[in-house]
Amino acid sequence: MKRQWLLHLLLALSFGQPISAQFILNGTATQVNDSCWTLTPAENFKVGSIWNEVKINLNESFQVLMQLNFGDLDDNGADGIVFGFQPVSTTIGQAGEGIGFGGVSPSIGIEFDTWQNNNLADPVFDHIAIFRNGVLNHSSANNLAGPIQANQQNPNIEDGDWHQLRVNWDAEKTVLEVWFDCSKRLSYTGDIVNEIFGGDPLVFWGFTSATGGAVDVHQVCLSYTTFLDGFEDVIICPGGQFQLQVGGGVSYKWTPATGLSNPNIPNPIAAPDETTTYIVEVLDDCNNPFFDSLTVFIDGDTVFFDLGPDTILCQGQPLQLDATSIGTNNVVYQWSNGATDPVIDVLHSGVYKVIVTVDDYCVADDRIGVNIIPLPGNVNLGPDAVLCFGQELALDATTTGDPAYLWGDGLVSPQRTVVEEGLYTVNISNSCGTGSSSIFVGFEDCRQVFFPNVFSPNNDGLNDVFLPFDGGDVEQVVSLKIFDRWGGLVFENFAFLPNDFEAGWDGHMKGQVVDQGVYTWLAEVIFRDGFVQQMAGDVTLVR
Repeated sequence: MKRQWLLHLLLALSFGQPISAQFILNGTATQVNDSCWTLTPAENFKVGSIWNEVKINLNESFQVLMQLNFGDLDDNGADGIVFGFQPVSTTIGQAGEGIGFGGVSPSIGIEFDTWQNNNLADPVFDHIAIFRNGVLNHSSANNLAGPIQANQQNPNIEDGDWHQLRVNWDAEKTVLEVWFDCSKRLSYTGDIVNEIFGGDPLVFWGFTSATGGAVDVHQVCLSYTTFLDGFEDVIICPGGQFQLQVGGGVSYKWTPATGLSNPNIPNPIAAPDETTTYIVEVLDDCNNPFFDSLTVFIDGDTVFFDLGPDTILCQGQPLQLDATSIGTNNVVYQWSNGATDPVIDVLHSGVYKVIVTVDDYCVADDRIGVNIIPLPGNVNLGPDAVLCFGQELALDATTTGDPAYLWGDGLVSPQRTVVEEGLYTVNISNSCGTGSSSIFVGFEDCRQVFFPNVFSPNNDGLNDVFLPFDGGDVEQVVSLKIFDRWGGLVFENFAFLPNDFEAGWDGHMKGQVVDQGVYTWLAEVIFRDGFVQQMAGDVTLVR
């Protein structure tokens, strides 16, 4: 029995971090992250629901803190969200005015309705109501409480904002309370287990949403639930310790403080000398308190291991973490990186945690933060570069960690801009060593192009064509136009490259040989540095 209980405990605590809620997703529901879901997109006649796969017991009190988002379409937005409980199935959900919960019986639901259905006696404002057996008609006997305006100050909750929701169930007093945007908006007193569920307290819990002829995006995020985040008692070995964890609040107070590393944080390390019951008071975003408690029992074989304080290592420096413990029968090691050996080698930066289970009975854990500083010699400024006059080159020697930078000219920033020719060297140093990198940056004229001032189109294979020549500086000759002495256009060409004899002028106009003489040319050229230049000159045609 103890072994089964312990395995359940390890799953629940999971190295001191809240586990992801396991929900069955239906329809258009999608999971955004570990604690948030989108129920419906802004599309017509869609339905989405999420139901936790484990039933809860309504004979036990619970608290749920969450955030709801109803989209931002307001006048055209629909239909809303239901937070509900039912024993029927984890696949239910219908579109439209039933908000994915209509017709489900037996059930109890808390409705957040953003669309006025006159046939359901809906008020004009966005409202909250508590109903049973899937009947959302406020004129029906199944309407248990409400409807009441959801937000006390604003009749519209389709504002694109996240709204705070808190639901409390006091099983002893049979009181269900609904808090919305930090105000208590609704309560219902009744024997839910017997009057609605026929004496069966075990129900599924979840959220449904739907759209119809009007649409909106509906989303839900869980902050804290007694079902998922509540504590279970833990047995730690004498001399051991264990990290507690609670969430969903803005401040925390653990009592007693004895044996805790810090009583005012959500995840203190508990190492009491004797069995102790801890109570934590958590204030939520609305400054309302909720409470949880657990007992830390001290029992089993003594265990002593210490991973040591947080540490900084140089790259390549070895570090072993040793959690070796001795048990009467067996010892199980559960490291956060998946390892199951008592000793592991540290290869990467991070937080390393281990849970040690002795004889299937008591547990102890520890954690250590390791920061591995890389050696600074791995920086590369890149290959030598040749730039055009007027261009700049940004050099970046940034590396991980917090090293010191020193350039040859005394600059101490990891980045710099180069505008002059030269050899640039940077030295990078940290507590693990020193490295350096260099680059030579040269400059040249990138706007060189040659237009001949004479050519002889006599088909002798020499200077038969007038055209521009370059050594790679020209990106494109946008246009070349040639005029006779009276201003008449005798040749033009567009969008070509230099050195292309097919693109130049061969001394003809419309297939006819033109007279020798002096001609004027105009050209527009784009150079490889992006500069655009208008150019002009004369060329003499000789036959």
